[in-house]
Amino acid sequence: MSLRLQNNSDLEHAFPSNVRNDVLVALSALPDNPHGVGSFTTQVNGETVSIPYRVYHNTALIHVDKLSSLQIHLVDCILTRHNDGIVREKHLVRVVTSDNAWVPPFVVQLVGEYVVEIIQVIAANLSNLNVSLYAGFLRANPDFLALTEQRVTSYWDCYHRSTSRSEYAGFQVLDFFKRLAAAKE
Repeated sequence: MSLRLQNNSDLEHAFPSNVRNDVLVALSALPDNPHGVGSFTTQVNGETVSIPYRVYHNTALIHVDKLSSLQIHLVDCILTRHNDGIVREKHLVRVVTSDNAWVPPFVVQLVGEYVVEIIQVIAANLSNLNVSLYAGFLRANPDFLALTEQRVTSYWDCYHRSTSRSEYAGFQVLDFFKRLAAAKE
């Protein structure tokens, strides 16, 4: 995890190089990110990407009307990292069933976080996920999946212990992801 001031140009590294031109256009629609945050890295199609833990963009200043649908999708992924859980959920709904290879790290990261309503959105969409895409991502990032499992367990233990493990959305999603990762190619 890196902890340093972040500017929007750092966000271009949250996506693989094959969409870099669209990323640069998408990032031009974002206002300055006023706070520094850490980031996490994963592999997407053999490339290391560096995704912020949080962004703090003023969403009222984001204008996507001149962006392509792909560029809007990139902005949606960035905003799944927003400091406001309502904003994260809104943008998750727009990308969770995407077939773009760069979406799974944004979705999987949310499973290991504390907002159960966001995890429930993912759980409700498991049957709509591109299983081949997610399986490939999870197999390429076993440490990320293991860390997500630790976080799910920790948040359940702290905040949701009154819900059985089998009923907790975080464990439901995690079990699904672990089955995908373990399945034969």
